[in-house]
Amino acid sequence: MSTSELNRRDFLRVSAEAGAALVIAVQFPWADELAAAEAAELQATVWLKIDGEGLVWVMLDKCELGQGEMTALPMILADELEADWSKIRTVHIPTDPSTWVRRMQTGGSTGVRTTWEFMRKAGATARELLRSAAAAEWNVPVEQCRAVEGTIEHAGTGRKLAYGRLVARAAQLPVPENPPLKPTSEFRIIGKGKIRLDMPEKVDGSLKYGSDLVLPGMLYAVVTRPPAFGAKLVSVDDAAARATADVVDVLTIPQGVAVVAKSTWAALQGRSALKVTWDSSPAAGLSSTALYEACSELVHAPAARAIKNVGDVDAAMTGAAKRIAAEYRVPFMDHAVMEPLNATAHVHDGTVEVWVPTQSPTAAQQTAAEVAGVAPGKVTLHVPLVGSGFGRRLNTDDTALAVEVAKRVTAPVRVWCPRADVTKNGFYRPLSVHLLRGGLDAQGNLVAWLHRSAGAGAQGLIASGSDNPGYDIPNLRAEFTEKQTAVPVGAWRSVAYTHMGFVQESFMDELAHEAGQDPLAFRLKYMPAGKLRQCLELVAEKANWGRPAPGRFQGIAATSSFASHAAEVAEVSVSPAGEVKVHRVVVAAHVGQVVQPDNIASQTEGAIVLALGYTLKHEITVVDGVVQQTGFSDYPLLRIDEMPLVEVYTVPSTEPPTGSGEPPVPPLPAAVCNAIFAATGKRIRQLPIRPADLKRG
Repeated sequence: MSTSELNRRDFLRVSAEAGAALVIAVQFPWADELAAAEAAELQATVWLKIDGEGLVWVMLDKCELGQGEMTALPMILADELEADWSKIRTVHIPTDPSTWVRRMQTGGSTGVRTTWEFMRKAGATARELLRSAAAAEWNVPVEQCRAVEGTIEHAGTGRKLAYGRLVARAAQLPVPENPPLKPTSEFRIIGKGKIRLDMPEKVDGSLKYGSDLVLPGMLYAVVTRPPAFGAKLVSVDDAAARATADVVDVLTIPQGVAVVAKSTWAALQGRSALKVTWDSSPAAGLSSTALYEACSELVHAPAARAIKNVGDVDAAMTGAAKRIAAEYRVPFMDHAVMEPLNATAHVHDGTVEVWVPTQSPTAAQQTAAEVAGVAPGKVTLHVPLVGSGFGRRLNTDDTALAVEVAKRVTAPVRVWCPRADVTKNGFYRPLSVHLLRGGLDAQGNLVAWLHRSAGAGAQGLIASGSDNPGYDIPNLRAEFTEKQTAVPVGAWRSVAYTHMGFVQESFMDELAHEAGQDPLAFRLKYMPAGKLRQCLELVAEKANWGRPAPGRFQGIAATSSFASHAAEVAEVSVSPAGEVKVHRVVVAAHVGQVVQPDNIASQTEGAIVLALGYTLKHEITVVDGVVQQTGFSDYPLLRIDEMPLVEVYTVPSTEPPTGSGEPPVPPLPAAVCNAIFAATGKRIRQLPIRPADLKRG
């Protein structure tokens, strides 16, 4: 099994030249809203081709970032098609996203959940056409023909015809409008473990990422960018850089100063020789410390915007027997992608060709077109496999850099960003401050909840989910105020829910202890029946809640995000020096119908790695507009000896799949911090955890 890169026109041309092939396109529901001529071009969400050899080619419009889309999506189609799994082939991302109806973008845990229906439809349509073709071939009723692992079998005689033998006839038949979909009880591929289609090539190293690209005559470039946010270029002395061996040119571009050379090493050496003067005065005083204090002031005053207001919070709080308040702080966070940002571009003869590992092919193509001054259709976009994204590669600054340089030279050029450049020029998870207040009556019942958020970003990045903590609370208000800042911010894996889970579930734990009740029992008391409650009950059972191993302590948390639900129990110990060791994390998730169980497990384990990293170790700090971190040396990731045992359980479901990559992230910090409280009696209200705050004696 292998992957191929074909553009949409190639896909059609190859099908025609094969002579005997069945090609299926599934329209989007809103395709009819397009003009007729436009709809003729923009019609497909899923392209499926079955050739004369019985090979099944599936064109994907979701990027493979290591999350398994290249296997999970074909599994859905193959099950409805009743395909021979060994004959599945994938075609990764058409090279002209402008001809595709829906926006090509991979993020927000939408890959499977927004493609499920279309993949099933494509597979079912092809299956029914093949059944009809076999019925015509044998001159029997179609009801007597059934699809079985890449063949159509006649129930009466046992005769069989392989799909490849039937595609020519099937291609001449009218397409069924509403092919029946299989009941979940008949799934034979969906829900079963399958070796990932890209695994052999990843193991032998033949699979290529953007960083592996080599083109004839290719040049290489690195860019000196402003050291502080908002800094302006004053002057450049490039004489020494131009004199550096193998340096071809030095270019001033809107983003900074680019050094173009015959190798990346020569470009780096040339960049080191540059003498660049910047005016950094706009960033003076811009710091994480100042932003924390400004946001703290904002949350202690009535907020600029009310997100939700149920009941009468003020009256309930006034009448409460106990009132509890806590302020939580979370820092800027970098995505720390494994593959440094890179993009290659070639601008020539009024066209642009770009090779970029991206999460957003549509946006990358549009950016390339804007920078080069051409129509999107003039941009050929190649999307290699992506060495992790976590939301960082939803931005297209890498594409813009490459095209800005390429339009000034005559050869293909790759712009590469060293690790320090990636760290210092990110689109960070925003810094934010959250004030929560709760009221308990004389019986310890939760009667009021106030959540005020303020942060260096828009409401969607800071306060999503603040209006729905997952519990039935009679009086609830959520408010938000944005603090304007020059620090670039963006989506980070699970977006606002990364900190929302920490904030809300830590506070829920505080309320439980103030009420003198078990944290699990307190949560269940207010959590309505439904999927999140199922997760909470399942994780408590699997983790043996209340019965940790000797010397260890448990914490629990549960959150909903991206149409999914997850609950987690962390089992930790804390040394006298304040060092936290997370021994075990148990996860229970409701993600609808599980398509690829191994993907769910690996996605969850990866989410725990990521969440533990920002809980225990790293943060982005800004001083005078300059990010202080440079890479993994001072933005440390979790190491293998720090990795806990992770147990993953899913609530059985036959509902359509929901998100699985991001929902396990939010509960983890709260679960760990709640366990730390159980161990030490100390509350963690600012991340990352600092051992000095937990030191005893």
